[in-house]
Amino acid sequence: MLLHHLPKFRFSDAASRIDVLKADVESAEWKILENLILEDVVEQIGQLVFEVHIHWPGFEVSGNDSTVVRYWYSLLRELELKDFRLFHTYKDLSKPQMFLKKEAFNASSCYTLSWVNTRWK
Repeated sequence: MLLHHLPKFRFSDAASRIDVLKADVESAEWKILENLILEDVVEQIGQLVFEVHIHWPGFEVSGNDSTVVRYWYSLLRELELKDFRLFHTYKDLSKPQMFLKKEAFNASSCYTLSWVNTRWK
């Protein structure tokens, strides 16, 4: 298994296929996910595991709360349209209970989301 760390890794350097991409990039995940989709790299990934942070919009993400949520949703929806299916979620209960800088009962500011590419062969 070949492991790459994102700070040194460029997707153009990768083989044509990535079996599993796991990313914990401390609030840059939304822009990275957007780039994976826009650059058509996501189709080359078999499984995608992202730790997402929802206590603030994230790096290079701006707008009011509803704009941010629509942006997040659009990325998750785009994964679904590309035949990725969410197969596992993990709510990190050790993190603050916050959503976009507001306290949120029974929530976490950090989730791990795992998707499988149903087109993967």
